[in-house]
Order: sequence, then structure tokens, then C-alpha cells
Amino acid sequence: MLCHGRIHYSDAMQFVPPCNAYSPVRATGRSPLPRPYVCGKPMVLKETVGQQLMIGISGTGIDSETEKQLRDINPGFIILFARNMASAGQVQELTARLKQRVSPPPLIAVDQEGGRVIRFAKDVTVFPGNMALGAAGSVELAFNQGFTSALQLKALGIDINLAPVVDVLTSTDNPAITTRSFGDNPEKVAELARAFARGTRMAGVAAVAKHFPGMGAARLDPHLDLPAVTLAEDAFEAVHRLPFRTVMADGINGIMSTHLCCPGLDGDGTIPATFSAAIVADYIREQCGYEGLIFSDDLEMGAIARHHPIGDACLRALGAGHDVLLICQEYGRQKAGFQAMFDACERSADARARLAASIRRIEALRQFCATPPPADRQRPAIVPGELAETIAREAVTVITAGKGPLPVDAADTGEIHLVIPDLASMPLLEDGYELSERHLIISACREYFPGRCTFQFFPLHPRPDEVERIAAAAGEHGQCIVFLSGALGNRGQQDLIAHIRERCRHPLFVLLDNPFDHRLLSPDETCVTAYGSRKVQIRALAKVLFGKASAPGQLPVRTHS
Repeated sequence: MLCHGRIHYSDAMQFVPPCNAYSPVRATGRSPLPRPYVCGKPMVLKETVGQQLMIGISGTGIDSETEKQLRDINPGFIILFARNMASAGQVQELTARLKQRVSPPPLIAVDQEGGRVIRFAKDVTVFPGNMALGAAGSVELAFNQGFTSALQLKALGIDINLAPVVDVLTSTDNPAITTRSFGDNPEKVAELARAFARGTRMAGVAAVAKHFPGMGAARLDPHLDLPAVTLAEDAFEAVHRLPFRTVMADGINGIMSTHLCCPGLDGDGTIPATFSAAIVADYIREQCGYEGLIFSDDLEMGAIARHHPIGDACLRALGAGHDVLLICQEYGRQKAGFQAMFDACERSADARARLAASIRRIEALRQFCATPPPADRQRPAIVPGELAETIAREAVTVITAGKGPLPVDAADTGEIHLVIPDLASMPLLEDGYELSERHLIISACREYFPGRCTFQFFPLHPRPDEVERIAAAAGEHGQCIVFLSGALGNRGQQDLIAHIRERCRHPLFVLLDNPFDHRLLSPDETCVTAYGSRKVQIRALAKVLFGKASAPGQLPVRTHS
């Protein structure tokens, strides 16, 4: 059973208030207030400007430098990363202290998407990512994951989950998104995103959809530099903006833009959407009538920082229609951005009017996050670990059923040989991935396969001599099972595939992350995936490999362009 006393997704929806119930009336023109009001109190300009900033801090506590930064900027939002999170108790203490040190108390945000992108793996449930939900195809599972994850975040003092990712994955070469997407069908992406966001909001945590107007067709990671997508506006509207329209109409709390050039949307192929009023304010506010918050992505990403000083980036992003700007790393850049924003408000009535309008929206979100759910609201009673296991189990997909045996039967195959990548460089791994017999993949396979199990590890980017050694050893053993991670852009893993083909009869391939790695395999080679390498996904894969469970997942993307 997934949970006890569970209510169905369709029934639960009547209890989820739209965030627009807390939103201000559309702000137009200049603020009628002599100065912005926050938490019912008037604030001077120096105190108010920082309300539009979401800043990152260093460390797991508040040192003297951070204390001064908070005092100087008075940020409205603080974003936490893995560097800030050591244990549940420590995070609870940190969020409480942050809310005591800043007035009004800042809203605390985190990226806890599930799968590839999480910021915390201890004392919370680590869920499979969006593509696993896409393969499972269940809005109820998406709702329950959003709800359960948000409930755990709320207990840590976190107010905002910067999720879900609603990018429609139309490029097979998309390093920034891949398994963070629900899939390539815009209607299904919209349906799952809406369910996930509703579950998040039902737990009293704000949900923020990203990355507007859609990163699914990009071929460059904006963390590194500025990508461009040259699609016409009708293609954006029919595919990439459709999920955003859906969640905005449903009352999601926020939308996050991305650093992406879209000449088909604004006629300018040189500036990112972050700086484009035509893409941000004109579409989101005017065409869609959306009154929630609009967040920028991190302005320290290479797409922005390599081309624009931080002060200029802040002013251009605000001018495009953003309410909240993210500066996630360097204190110096945070101070420079704050100063540029303050100077602009001092000299410009228009800047002050935009600030007042954003403050009203920020206050509406603060009210949402502070409002406890009605006491009589029926809530799903979910066992978090069982939910994660169910999602992982329902997601496992046989991409091709080739000559490699699936399931592997000990009666026919007395020995298996596992070829396993060293995932130590992957972010926020759970326990169990050390390079020894205790490795999670080895222990899971041995649990379900009673025969002899040998293994060897390889680095994520193996050298030619390592490839030859690993393939030669694999050829001396029984049924070879090769686990791949990010092989599509990895020459070493591609060479390993070729050498193992030469040495091993009918190897079986397991994709630990990107399903597009399947492009490297032939149609007669057996290939299975769970769309990630989290613990629950490894165990779900092992059960399928050895016939203890079926593989009900459906591939949510086309693996060839």
C-alpha cells in the first residue's frame, strides 16, 4: 500500500486554495502609498529595496560576515543550498535564526525537485525526479510527491520550493534539463506539473514553476553561457509555454524565468529573456493576467555574469517585470546589486512604483506561507518511503527488449558481472555508493540474484587503458550488466560500450540517468532505465533485472531527434 487513509487526487483538489486568493489586485501605475508597507508597517527605502532580493549565504550558521550582509541588505528571501544543510535539526535552527535576524522575516527557499536536483538528502525522503513521474504517468503520484516533499520542507522552516520544472524536453542534447523534465508531451507535462504544484501548495509551501519561457529546446546550459532557441512564437506557444499557462491559470505562487535568447518571441536574438519585457511582463502579466510573483534565475550564472555587471543585470531584470532577483553566491555581487537597485529607486519614481507593486505581491506570498491550512481540511496520509518506492517501481522502463536476457534467470545464468560507474562526483549522493562490495548496486543485485556476482568499477570518464582493462575482465565472466551514466557526451563510456560488445555475448545495459544514452545502443541490445540513480531507483531496477517485478513505465520522451 502506498499510504493509509489516502484520499484521491481529484478529491484532494477541492481543498487546495489558489494562490490568487491571497494575491493583490493587479498593480498599475504608481503606488498610491507614500512608502511601501510590509507586514502592515511602513518601511524606509533602504529597508525595502532588499525585499526584492533572494540571496544565498555561506555555511551552516550565521557568522559575522553573514550577519552584516543580512543587516545591510535586509533581504526578502534567502535560498539554501547543500552548503547550508547538514541535518534536520541544524536546518530548523538556521531557518529560525534567519527569520529572527531579518525584519520582516525572510521567506526561505530551496530547490528540492527530486532526482538530479536536491539540496538536502538527510532526514528527508529523496524522491525520484520528474522524468520518473512522467514515465509513471500518474497525476496522483505527482500530487503526493509534491505534498509529501513540501510537508517535510515546511517542518524545516522552508517556505518555498523552487519546483516543479515544467520545461518540455524537445531536444535530445539538453545538458541543463534531461531527467528534470516530465517529458516531451506538453499536455502531459502540464497535467503533472499542475498536480505537483497543487500538492506543494496543499502543504502550505509556495510552488514556483521554471524555467520560463521554456528551456526544453536549448542545447547549452545557462550556468555556463547564454543559450538561444530560434523557435517561432507559435511553436513556443503550442509547446513550451503551454505548461506555464496551465499552472498560472491554476494559481501557482510563482514563475521563474530563465537566461535564454528567444528571437522568435521578442525579435531580438541578443538579450536573454531575463531582460525582455516582451517575454516577461507583457506575456505573463498582460496576456495571461497572472498576479503571482515572477522570479529571475540566478543572476550569477555564466549566461548573465559573463556579459553583464551585476548592477546592470539587476536593473534590466526589474525593468523586464521581475519581482524577485536571485543572487545566490558572492556577497560582493549581492551588495553591488542592492546598491544599484537602491540608487535607481532614489532617482526614479517609476522604479519606486515598480518596487511598491512588487512589495504588494511579496506580501501576498508572505501571507500565503504564514496561513495554516484549515483545521477541517482533509489531507492525504502518506508513508513517504513507500511513496518514493512506488514512484520508482512504476517508472522502470524497458526501452528495448533485445537479445540480452531480461529478466536474468539464475537457472540459465549462474554468474553475473556488474560494470559500475563511480558516481562519487554526483551531487548529494545518499549513503551506499562507496567503491566496495557494500555498493548499493552490488548489494541490490545480490539480494535478488542467488548466483555468483562479480563486479568492477570504472571512472565516469575512463581512459583508453581503463576501457581495455575493464572490457577484458568483463569478457572472462558470465552475463555482463553494464550501468551507464551520462554516456552520450562521454567518449570514454562510448568506447567502453564498443569494447564490451566485442568481448561479451549479449550484454545488458542499464541507464542510470539520461534515457538519451539509448541512442548509443543498437535495437537488438536490451536496455532498461529508471531515469535516475537514487537508492529507491537502484532497488527498483534490480527487481526488474532479476524478475522480481515488472517494468510498467512508459518512455516519456522520444530518444531520437
